[in-house]
Amino acid sequence: MSSKKPRSLQSVSDMVRSMAAVGLLVALLATFVWITRVDSEKVIREVDWNAIAIGAQTRSELPTFGPIGLANDWVATSARLEKVGESEVWRVGMVTPKQQYVSVIVSTADIKKLIKTYVKFFDEKESTKEVNGKTYTAIEDETNKVLAISENGISILIYGTSDWDEIIEFTEKLAVPTN
Repeated sequence: MSSKKPRSLQSVSDMVRSMAAVGLLVALLATFVWITRVDSEKVIREVDWNAIAIGAQTRSELPTFGPIGLANDWVATSARLEKVGESEVWRVGMVTPKQQYVSVIVSTADIKKLIKTYVKFFDEKESTKEVNGKTYTAIEDETNKVLAISENGISILIYGTSDWDEIIEFTEKLAVPTN
């Protein structure tokens, strides 16, 4: 006679084999997901700042400046009209061809308040720079660079982590879009 195992022992061994098979499938799936993942920090979400600016013009008296005519390797990543304290603020941010960040911030708020709100400087140096016939206050530290100007009650702050060449190129292209 053959010695047949009791049914309870067969059930336990079947369950262990089934669990091992399921565990193997889960491990394979987890490995596939981990290998094929896309780093969210490397994904740049592009926005159409021009369309957002034209829409914002109907809701605000602020000039909705943005860089018109930059090369296609400049990617707009943000554009918004927001309220900061009692002031409206228009902002456009872009990733440069050198994978750095540059933005324009426009408001009726005091320029010093804008700088304090949006840029954290450590051991900054101040000078002036001429761009398109206008004299901007230039402030920089090891990582941040700012061009600031106030005219006709409007404060304009150009902030970036890029080099001065890209920041000035961005500033030279600033204009208010039209339909």
